[in-house]
Amino acid sequence: MVFWSASKEGKTPAQWEQEGYLLIDLGGQFDHHHANQESGRRTECVATLVAKHLGVENHPALKKLLAWAKRDDLEGKGTISPDALDRAFGLSGIIMSLNREYAANPTRTLNILLEIIHAHVREEFRRQVEFPQEWQTLQKTGKGKLLNLKQGNAELRAAILESDNTSLPGFLRAAEDVDLIVQRRSSGHTNIITKQLRSIDLKPVVAAIRRAEAQATSVGLNLEQAEWEKPGRVEALPMWFYDDAANTLQNGGVSPQDIPPTRLSLDQIVTILNTEIPKGVIGSLKRKKEQGQ
Repeated sequence: MVFWSASKEGKTPAQWEQEGYLLIDLGGQFDHHHANQESGRRTECVATLVAKHLGVENHPALKKLLAWAKRDDLEGKGTISPDALDRAFGLSGIIMSLNREYAANPTRTLNILLEIIHAHVREEFRRQVEFPQEWQTLQKTGKGKLLNLKQGNAELRAAILESDNTSLPGFLRAAEDVDLIVQRRSSGHTNIITKQLRSIDLKPVVAAIRRAEAQATSVGLNLEQAEWEKPGRVEALPMWFYDDAANTLQNGGVSPQDIPPTRLSLDQIVTILNTEIPKGVIGSLKRKKEQGQ
């Protein structure tokens, strides 16, 4: 790959192709100025022209990337946010900084950016293709299901899944608009994750699960209600950690290491969820944080 600011020696794009060079945005079929002039509309950038030629313009993993390239190229608005940090660390700002830093070595800039773009496209492929397919398979095989819960006047959408894919909860919260997820892993470790914006009150669930765990492990505990539902860990029940900052109840989290799995079955945990979620006060955690408590 070589970098030119203009086609050299007055040759036509066809002549360059005969010599083994494919021009990008310097004339020929991949020149967006020429394409837009021909159509009479300012609708194409070089990225969309190449994508259409390859037949991947509608691939879900490329949707955001192509939209960004088009907006940045045609409108100069790769980063819309007026925030100075967003603009400095947005992809358009980073590209500008790299071009200035390595003006004499554009290949270095390209190699850096290809790593970033590859990571984005791979993640989009997971979110747009792999995760939806995996969730559908879990539902078909009975290892994934949706529940409707209620806390106060709030209707909550919950997902129960048996999977070792720790990225699925994030997908379900974003793409499936799920408010609460119970994930059971093959090791038996079980985590409860919530959508923080909903400020679901997990304290009744935390207390009930700890009580059931104490009974299942024959740990005799005589605690006040506040102790059963407190953030962090109860010393005699190290397998459960209540993170009130993230509003999750973790039995090992993403990396359990030496944390033992719960002795409770998934059905027991779901029964507790159905029984205890309605007892909570929706939004109480958010109000507590706003009051600095």
